[in-house]
Amino acid sequence: MMADRDYVYPEVGESLRKARESAGMSQDQLAEASGISRITISRIEQAHINPSFRSLEALAQGMGRKLTISFDPVE
Repeated sequence: MMADRDYVYPEVGESLRKARESAGMSQDQLAEASGISRITISRIEQAHINPSFRSLEALAQGMGRKLTISFDPVE
């Protein structure tokens, strides 16, 4: 399967939202801690945009978490 440049991956936003809520943070708190705007965080969580790797790193750091990537087999 070839990746579509314009496809937005909802799994990324869902994972971000779950991690943020697990960390007990609001979007505003995460924005302050990560340097990523609340609007951008909202757009990622709602699957309107795909974040850059740097943004994901900043968001993970803002939550006190480590960013990991997994290449799982296709089922």
